[in-house]
Amino acid sequence: MICGKYSRHSLLRQGIFIIAACLFSIQSATANTTVRVITSLGDFEIELFDDVTPITVANFLNYVNSGRFNGTVIHRSVSNFVIQGGWLTFDQAANQLNPIVTDAAIQNEFSVSNTRGTVAMAKVGGDPNSATSQWFVNLADNSGNLDGQNGGFTAFGRVLGDGMTVVDAIAALPTFTLAGIPDFPLVNYISDAVVSGNFVNIAVTVVNEEVTAPNFFDEASGQLRVTVDAGTAGFASLAFTISATEPAAVVQLDLSSVVALTETVDKIATFDAATGRLVLPELFVSGAAAFRNLSFILSDSEQLLFTLESFEQI
Repeated sequence: MICGKYSRHSLLRQGIFIIAACLFSIQSATANTTVRVITSLGDFEIELFDDVTPITVANFLNYVNSGRFNGTVIHRSVSNFVIQGGWLTFDQAANQLNPIVTDAAIQNEFSVSNTRGTVAMAKVGGDPNSATSQWFVNLADNSGNLDGQNGGFTAFGRVLGDGMTVVDAIAALPTFTLAGIPDFPLVNYISDAVVSGNFVNIAVTVVNEEVTAPNFFDEASGQLRVTVDAGTAGFASLAFTISATEPAAVVQLDLSSVVALTETVDKIATFDAATGRLVLPELFVSGAAAFRNLSFILSDSEQLLFTLESFEQI
């Protein structure tokens, strides 16, 4: 759906439900989970494809949330191909590598091509449904190789922003055969016994984005969260639920959500009791400013319904 900027006249003619439809589409397709991979060479973030590969994402997050990925090492690096982790930890006292506890193998969900920057599951040759904990980052476009073999390798996420600079730094490390495992990347290693500092140690955590904007669409609850200056009635934070989208967008105030505040904030919404008009200078969606100058009119005082009059998309 394309949500554009409309004049007041155009909104009335074409239907003011456009913004609500945008919010409904966001509500039905919850924002993808993001995880942060913390490594000894820097951090990078991965956006998971929650809706496209739900089984694989749930499996990956189970390892993340249980803490089993914390303390693991990158154990494979093949130039212009992949770096791989999610299998081994290193016990320095015993001077040995230990595999993590794995869950049952999962159903293959190949759908997304294995292009550079995508993150996919490793599995046993000849068994498409054998992925457990090991994952890899594609260093190049491996679609010609990985998409067509073993049922296709399930790419369940992608590295965000400039995160591939960290991945490439890991990929640039020299590799060795360690404990019979080839292509093992090590840091500042020449010979003799390895120590913890020689490994690319990692931890993986879920990124919880905090919304600090005074007015935002809460994707988790599907509510419109507003901080408002109501004149003599004072300041408050409150929530609206979307009641209708046609023929006009209508939201309903949830009285139980009202919390009195003691001071104003930047870009606070305003409510004029004389006109019944609620104006939001700015509205955040998915962590970014998406709309400005939203104007609602109190259309049903008994049901506390507000009808959208106009808005601008940023």
